[in-house]
Amino acid sequence: MPTDPPTPIKNLDLETTDRVVRAYLTDVHLDHPTRGPFITSADLFDAVDEEIDDRFTPQFFGMFCESRTYLEQWTRGYGGSYQYRILADELDTPSRLADAD
Repeated sequence: MPTDPPTPIKNLDLETTDRVVRAYLTDVHLDHPTRGPFITSADLFDAVDEEIDDRFTPQFFGMFCESRTYLEQWTRGYGGSYQYRILADELDTPSRLADAD
């Protein structure tokens, strides 16, 4: 389970955002033959921005990423966004669970 979200984002739609982010990471990164298990918070935000709560800002989305157990902070880029390693074992999306059956 994710850690408790920081106070500024507690009133945002975290459940939908979590579902959208998990699906994106699985479909676009982990299930892709050449993409690795790394993504920046800025790239992830750009990819899911249209599908998540419109009150999310890049800063709030960064807080969201920090509170997810399936994203491990890896490095900080020059632009200020963090690069995260996607932890497949923690990313228990329904599609991954169905494959295990």
